[in-house]
Amino acid sequence: MAGIGHNNSNTNVSSLNENERKKLKKVIMELNDSMTRVAAERDFQKEAINNLHEELGVDKKLIRRLAKAYFKANFGEEIEENKTFEQSYDLIIKNTVS
Repeated sequence: MAGIGHNNSNTNVSSLNENERKKLKKVIMELNDSMTRVAAERDFQKEAINNLHEELGVDKKLIRRLAKAYFKANFGEEIEENKTFEQSYDLIIKNTVS
C-alpha cells in the first residue's frame, strides 16, 4: 500500500537534477498565477455580494447559498437537506422533554 497517505515517500529537493528543479519552479510559478486568479475571483465575489446586499438588502448568506446551489445545480439536494434538518430539529429540540 505504498504511496498512500503517510506512506508516500518524499524526495528531498536537493536531490533533484537541474531539469527537475526547473520543472518544479515552473509548476510553482503556474500555481502562483492560479492562486492569484482565485484570489481575484474571491475578491470579485465578495464585492458583488456586498454590492447586491447594499442595493437590495438581501441577506449575504442567502445570496451565497443561492449562487452556490445554482453553481452546483443541486437545488433538490438543498431541499432534502433542509427537510432533514427541519425534521431533526423538531424531533430533538421541540419534542424533547427537559
